[in-house]
Amino acid sequence: MKKKFSTLQQLTKTEQSNIRGGGWCGDYDGPVEVTCEEFHALPPQYQMCVDVAADCFEL
Repeated sequence: MKKKFSTLQQLTKTEQSNIRGGGWCGDYDGPVEVTCEEFHALPPQYQMCVDVAADCFEL
């Protein structure tokens, strides 16, 4: 059974801004941009939730 998007309830801008995603980062509430030291101090499940410089990784 197909549903058309036009029949679904549309969210207001305020409601849209209050949506928090699920998954690994849904309960992470720390900073988004971190230093290398802060990145390595994070638990592994939250390391993918932040932006960090590429030179923080060894090749």
